[in-house]
Amino acid sequence: MIRPPGAYSFKESFCQKEADGMAVWKKARRIWGMVCLLLVLAAGLALPAAADVGPKPSVEVVFQGLEGRRYYATLLGNVPQYGPWTAEEEYLDWKGDPEAWEAFAAYPAPEGWYFLGNYADCTETGRFVWSYYPPETFYVLVWLPEEDRCLRSVQPVSRYAFDSRFTVTAAEEGLTVRSSYDYAGEVPGFLVRVALTILIETAAGWLLFGLRRRDQLALIFRVNLITQLVLNLLLNLCAYFAGPMLAGLAYIPLELGVFAAEGAVYARRLPWPDGCEPHPWLYSLGANGVSFAAGWALADWLPGLF
Repeated sequence: MIRPPGAYSFKESFCQKEADGMAVWKKARRIWGMVCLLLVLAAGLALPAAADVGPKPSVEVVFQGLEGRRYYATLLGNVPQYGPWTAEEEYLDWKGDPEAWEAFAAYPAPEGWYFLGNYADCTETGRFVWSYYPPETFYVLVWLPEEDRCLRSVQPVSRYAFDSRFTVTAAEEGLTVRSSYDYAGEVPGFLVRVALTILIETAAGWLLFGLRRRDQLALIFRVNLITQLVLNLLLNLCAYFAGPMLAGLAYIPLELGVFAAEGAVYARRLPWPDGCEPHPWLYSLGANGVSFAAGWALADWLPGLF
């Protein structure tokens, strides 16, 4: 019997469906395998490295109430040695004013607290920056040479971010310290990065793939809003707690994770223009590639936002 074109036996139909199911399963397994690999790589980037390379945490202290007075500042650590700084070193010429060093070394610090040898004249700048291995927990100590006395913070404070910033207010009874990280200053850059990425990826879909219907654009907007908020939040947290180097290293694997997540959603839910072969993964790759390149280029022009 001659079989009509396109007709299959039950066995052939079953085998064809089984083969299609296996192909879908293998494709899904590859995608999730890549996502898991990216997550493992991102987690590995957060592990501490033994080599002494890259940027180090810093502490910046801005003083108020000491205007018009000459003063030096240092931090008293709760360990006798931290990084290259130690409480047992003697004065050396490169360390600065010997009188300030002697005043800090002779200060009767609370038991278990130490002058580690790093200090600076803050009269002109109004700030003290310890940019290489600052102590994790410390007192702020100020020496007023014209009055030959020291002022110390009322309570010890601890670093809270990779680059911790504090404002110190001076009074006769001592120094009051409060954290002063510019959280609000991070918001404009965060919002601009998210908005530009959504605009670029929507434009790529409109111009290159003909995705111009309202339902198509609405899905692209929702997907990018979620992925970009998560991506930029993770990058900001990396920079806040571990510094710009980790944020830079995490950027590429996180961006690959965004590509995988968006591609999976587009492959399942994005309606394609009539008469066009669907290319959801190609669109995800191209759109993320364009936004990645644009962000990399704009980072040189607008470093405060990227």
